[in-house]
Amino acid sequence: MKIRTALVLACFLLSVLPLGVIVVYSYFASGRALESAYHAEATKLTAQMDRRLTTLRDELQERLAEVSALPNPSEGNVLMTMGDAASLVDSLEIHPMGPAPAPHPMVMRMPRFKAPRFSFSDAQHAQLKKISQLGREMGSHSLTPEQRGALQKQLNDAQTTFNDSMQEAQKEFSKNLEAHLQEAEKQREEAMRRAEQQREQQFNVPMTERGAVVGNLKAHVSTDRIIHRILNASPEDADERNEIAFAIDRGGDVYTRTEDERQRLDKLGIPQKIAAGRPLNDIRNWIVVLRRDPQSGLQVGVARPYGEDLEGLRKAAAKNFGYGIALIFVALIGIVPIANHITGDVELVTRGAERIAHGDLSTRLPVHSKNEIGQLATAFNRMAEDLSVQQQRIVEQERAAIEYERKSAELEEARRFQLSMLPKEVPRLDGYDIAVFTHTATEVGGDYYDFHVDDGGVAITIGDATGHGARAGTMVAVIKALFAGYSDAQTPADFLRDATEKIRRMDLGRMAMALQLARFQGSDVTIASAGMPPTYVHRRNDNSVEEISVGATPLGTLGDDYRDARVELGPGDTMLFMSDGFPELMNAAGQQLGYTASIEAFAAAATARDANGVIASLENAARNWHGDQAPNDDVTFVVVRAV
Repeated sequence: MKIRTALVLACFLLSVLPLGVIVVYSYFASGRALESAYHAEATKLTAQMDRRLTTLRDELQERLAEVSALPNPSEGNVLMTMGDAASLVDSLEIHPMGPAPAPHPMVMRMPRFKAPRFSFSDAQHAQLKKISQLGREMGSHSLTPEQRGALQKQLNDAQTTFNDSMQEAQKEFSKNLEAHLQEAEKQREEAMRRAEQQREQQFNVPMTERGAVVGNLKAHVSTDRIIHRILNASPEDADERNEIAFAIDRGGDVYTRTEDERQRLDKLGIPQKIAAGRPLNDIRNWIVVLRRDPQSGLQVGVARPYGEDLEGLRKAAAKNFGYGIALIFVALIGIVPIANHITGDVELVTRGAERIAHGDLSTRLPVHSKNEIGQLATAFNRMAEDLSVQQQRIVEQERAAIEYERKSAELEEARRFQLSMLPKEVPRLDGYDIAVFTHTATEVGGDYYDFHVDDGGVAITIGDATGHGARAGTMVAVIKALFAGYSDAQTPADFLRDATEKIRRMDLGRMAMALQLARFQGSDVTIASAGMPPTYVHRRNDNSVEEISVGATPLGTLGDDYRDARVELGPGDTMLFMSDGFPELMNAAGQQLGYTASIEAFAAAATARDANGVIASLENAARNWHGDQAPNDDVTFVVVRAV
């Protein structure tokens, strides 16, 4: 595929795909937001219906408590006390209590209408106000006997008029109440018939008299009428929003405001899902929220559609996508000439690259601009020049590789030579348990150790030549030759003075070597040191570590002030000779182990069963600090335990 075609196709894909993703994401995100908002509103409406149910139950409980406090309950005063709550009650049962209870409870059938209430008329309120005013005037101390008599006559007339009007009002109220009771009698049979079909709620309230319980009041409440009142109290705009408020009683019967709403619920399968215990969130384009009242077992819910709003979102998303596609095609018309211009310059670079590939490193491209193509041409010319130089470097590197292989072979020979100068085995003596360990940092290390056994005991030396590689190996060879002529007639300090003098006469330049020599004779040990780290002695009796430091300059330097130090070893005591590679060992963070940590590691290792165990513990401590990679300096241990 040509670059021009690839550019046009890439531009199209990079425009259409992001646009499509954005539109689809916006559609689904808006749909989820719309669904969430409708769900929250449906939940709020369901909670309101649940609160109305609680309010009705509390109001009914309060009215029944007032009825239970009536001294002589009858249909008239029960209806007056119950008020609006009477329409929710099918019947009342009064069960007296006492030493001689009634054989059967008293049952009152409640009518399904609002009971009349007795109230004063406007004329009666005016008469009461006039009587009150005359009473206040009679209480004045400034009235004469004649005035007081006239006011008394007016007060008597007003009271007589008020009493007459009250008698007439009571007669009228009794007449109306009688009419309501007759109507209730007509509905009683119908209420009894439906009571067998409907599931009722029961309320039990104790009846008291002067603080003592004298009976029990049981009210049978119609679930049908309670649900009817709850559902018909829905918001006025519920029909406009096309939402359905419904309720389900304990028997599984479904109640709605209209038969049409019930048919819509059945069509959606909501009652069937609730009866089967299936989730309600899989009904397409509908939000259904259900809440259960634990006390009555009644469930109230709201079903609300949101499919029409979702369809509007879908149409808007499709329209926006079409507008975006149109803009993309307009942009493509302008991209074609730009792509032709870019690909023309790229073709020049391509032809130049082909000539370079055929070995013509003298090829150079013309630079016509300072844009990316011009920068590419400049870089191409620089690359052609660099390739010419690189060819020369490759030849030189091949020569260097041959030389490196030759030197590596020589270093390997030097490494084998240096290792050949170390003892092949550790001497086995009756009075001492000896073990050694060494780990070089390069092919030829600078650490050295050796043993000299004679009839009088054993001499042990450990050293560290300056640097690494072949120069360090040379110094080790010199010390090996000098130590081969060691005589037990010499003290360790005498040997070091003699050795440094001979090294100076060899004129080895700046080469030097730190060396430590210890002469073991029975339990007595004589130590001399030329620039080596201290020697450590672990005492088995008190589990302590002693440090023996004999400071002096390395062999081959200007100083020769070497002196002997003597140590007495007891049974089980352990001595450690080491190079400075162990305390100067670095971890991954570039931190040195240090002498304090070295002493602690030796104190822990000295509790091992034998000298090899001590070496293994020290080796493990070095590995834990430094890891498995090569150390930054040679590490050597010589451990001697008195048996």
